[in-house]
Amino acid sequence: MSEKTFSLQDSLPSLTIPTLDETLDRYLESATVLLTPEETAKTRKAVDECRKSKQVELMQKALEDRAKTQRNWLEDWWYDAYLEVRLPLVPFISFATIITADLRTSKREVQILTASEAAHHMMKIWQKNRREQIPIMKSRGVAWDMNQNYVMFNSNRTPAKPKDRLDRHFKTESEGTCPSHIIVLCRGSIWKVEMEIEGEIRSPDDTVRIFRHIQHESTQLTHSPITLTTTNRDEWTDAREELTGVCRNNERNLKMIEESAFVLTLSDDECPLEEEALRYAMMGRSDMAWVDKCMNIILMTDSQILIQGEHSNLDGMVVLDAGTTMATVMRKGEWKVEKTAWHSDFPKRLNFELTQSLVTKIDMANSQFEKMKHTFRVKVVRFNEYGNDRLKRKKIYTDTVVQIALQLAFFRVHGSFGPIYETASTRKFYHGRTETVRGLTRAMKEFGEGLRDGKEETELLRLFKKAYEAHNQLMADATIGKGVDRHLYGLRKSLQSMNSEGNCQSELLLPTLFTDEGWKKSGGDGNFLLSTSFNGYADGMYGYACAMKKDGYGTFYLTQPNQIVLTITDYVDTKSDLDAYGKEIEWSLNRLEKIIDTIE
Repeated sequence: MSEKTFSLQDSLPSLTIPTLDETLDRYLESATVLLTPEETAKTRKAVDECRKSKQVELMQKALEDRAKTQRNWLEDWWYDAYLEVRLPLVPFISFATIITADLRTSKREVQILTASEAAHHMMKIWQKNRREQIPIMKSRGVAWDMNQNYVMFNSNRTPAKPKDRLDRHFKTESEGTCPSHIIVLCRGSIWKVEMEIEGEIRSPDDTVRIFRHIQHESTQLTHSPITLTTTNRDEWTDAREELTGVCRNNERNLKMIEESAFVLTLSDDECPLEEEALRYAMMGRSDMAWVDKCMNIILMTDSQILIQGEHSNLDGMVVLDAGTTMATVMRKGEWKVEKTAWHSDFPKRLNFELTQSLVTKIDMANSQFEKMKHTFRVKVVRFNEYGNDRLKRKKIYTDTVVQIALQLAFFRVHGSFGPIYETASTRKFYHGRTETVRGLTRAMKEFGEGLRDGKEETELLRLFKKAYEAHNQLMADATIGKGVDRHLYGLRKSLQSMNSEGNCQSELLLPTLFTDEGWKKSGGDGNFLLSTSFNGYADGMYGYACAMKKDGYGTFYLTQPNQIVLTITDYVDTKSDLDAYGKEIEWSLNRLEKIIDTIE
């Protein structure tokens, strides 16, 4: 491999900042699609005030000055957007996925073999990261930022007030040593397993013996500190401080957990239905995942592999890619007994000393967890009528077709359109992550209404093409940093900085754009009723994060040669209707097929 994984980082462009007029124009266009004439007039006024405001001009200048000294002006603030959230990470922040639904087996003894192989292959990826042997991701020849690969292992979201912090312990071999152990959870017990011996990853044969020992020696703990990680962040901050204050051993144990490469769980449970497995991956048991970690690999008794991850440190696609790589190697079935020496040293059990106060907090945390796990729903929609192959022949992007179908489905269920968020990658920039595609365009609305009104097929094709092209343009703009939401978020953070620095005679007020009704109605402040993301192409791997807000839906999808697989979520006791939404997605995809087939 000619290029090391992180060798091009310094050559990546810095994240750009759009002009104020560009962003305000885009915002106005996206917001007014959803507004009444009266609301539109108010929003136009708020936007016009922003254009003319000396204060907003200063906010923009402050943002531009920040960009002169930081290669990614958004990065630290974007972490803040996650780390300041005080809600429990599950189900509100974390992502969950099934990696190997196709490797399920009824042979319970296979679980340990699968777990050992999974640990070995994931540590091989860790080692390749250390040695900078992971190929640089590129899109049409343009190198992407690889920082998320760097922070994927040995990272932890540590609870703190008023915001959490990200602790990262990974280093490349050229930078020095870093922790090479993993944490194994079993029935509430916590074990440390060293995975690198004399510079090589421990073999699956070796790991089998260790995992069998762990499983044999672990009896179900009534009170495990693992459960405390599922609480809201302020509660966990207090509990963690209390835990470390009990004795030095507790503090050392926490350090070993938080510095570990990743966490692996040997579960006693089985979820034969994929929707059960997806729910379990997010909130199966309160002691099944150390939810502060970026990667929790969960081995079910039927050898199905699930992954749960903490989202603030990186985007789910990076973990999914690693999981897919691991599963691809495992599917080849090439593991043979190696002739290398066995290093069957015993794992270290991490025992915590608990006070009665902590026992009570664990009981309360488990009770809250059991209630919370029933507040959301998840469903898999498998659309088998067509996929990438058929649409490629028409020179149509599958992603755009899915996005149009999702909006049609919402429209058909609720009788109106809703603000939709699609993730666009900005990884062509230094430490880039995502931008929001505000996918509800005027052209999309016209197409949906045309379908509802029974327009002629030729007219529907014309309207579809307009909606299709409008969406593609939004996506293209977003990937080069010309969206709406990140820039406006940066302006708000600039205002906070200006006020906190105390250079103004009086506190600067938030511009009316952010208090205008159109702001939240169009999705601002986390009010998108549809939060959506493309999850790749890999077979047998699909996942999700929960819906962004009540009454809304989360939708995460794979596009494959002959099918589209969608994982959809919502919250119970809200205006959403997950079953109806799923059915209307299928109807919409079928209806779009008929229109697309008329393209010559």
